[in-house]
Amino acid sequence: MKTKERNLKLIDGRWFFDFSLDGKRYIRIGGKTKEEARAAMARLRVELSAGPKESPAEVEDPLFKDFAAEYLELYAKPNKRSWERDERSIKHLDRCFGDLPLSQISLLRVERYRVERRALVALGTVNRELSCLKGILSKALDWDKLESFPLRKIKINLRDEPRRERVLTREEEARLLAEAAPYLKPMITLALHTGMRQGEILKLRAEHVNLAYSSIVIPAENSKSKRARRIPLNSAVLELLRPLLKDQGFIFHKSRGEGFHRIGCGFKAACERAKIEDLRFHDLRHTFETRSLEGGANPVNIVKIMGHHSMSFSLDHYHHPSQEMLLADVETLVNTKEYTKESITH
Repeated sequence: MKTKERNLKLIDGRWFFDFSLDGKRYIRIGGKTKEEARAAMARLRVELSAGPKESPAEVEDPLFKDFAAEYLELYAKPNKRSWERDERSIKHLDRCFGDLPLSQISLLRVERYRVERRALVALGTVNRELSCLKGILSKALDWDKLESFPLRKIKINLRDEPRRERVLTREEEARLLAEAAPYLKPMITLALHTGMRQGEILKLRAEHVNLAYSSIVIPAENSKSKRARRIPLNSAVLELLRPLLKDQGFIFHKSRGEGFHRIGCGFKAACERAKIEDLRFHDLRHTFETRSLEGGANPVNIVKIMGHHSMSFSLDHYHHPSQEMLLADVETLVNTKEYTKESITH
């Protein structure tokens, strides 16, 4: 019976080794095969055992870009469902910190990064990138690649930005669908009629759809909340999905059957061609809830379909009533039997 070698691990086609010696942990890329990684680990053990003990001045001080790549492979990808978000953040962090040894990253440099990035992107984006930076530096401390760093002084969410209230109008929807690439049109329609997140749509497989029950089941592993949920399908979505269910696997896929990882560039290009400004794919989810509630849907049911944890969160973050809807609501005070013009003049 073979015993599992816990020091060796295969990640994305490469073998890594991980061991501790004299209180210090060593994590390295060993090679393309398990045998290469085992041999590399053995060589390093021999070198460390034979050589003199490192003095504090000789402790390894890797460049940020090198350690960030290790962090992504050894920690983020195996443990975080949002590792792709970290991967994008690291690309921006590398431009500022990439060629710096970890020991030379200071709070002053971090604050400069915050200010420079805030001039280009939204506060939420900056906060996610700084959160990623904190995670990287935290692991550097854990893995003895960095002696100290005041992580608590890297502040996240210093202030709130105004709630985003972007809902796609019917006229914009027509223009967007007219300009969207063929692969993108059904994804847009599905988002507008179900409130599904982009990631849930991209991971949707034929086995998740039940036409007999007019529903889609989002597995827990594909859900942001890590809870499975069932989404009812209206007639428009059923008509959309039927021809797409001929094959097993991803419903939305490329020519060879592999799924899409991102559609942001295609969606942005469609918006530009349609002359639609300030629209994200996630705004289609907001549009679904707003339209549903304005159409008279039961708020409790919509919250369940959206997969939100509470009614207050759903209404606060996703329901953006139009000016016409608000005017109609206050006009109901006028359209009552008790109301007369004289009642407001006396």
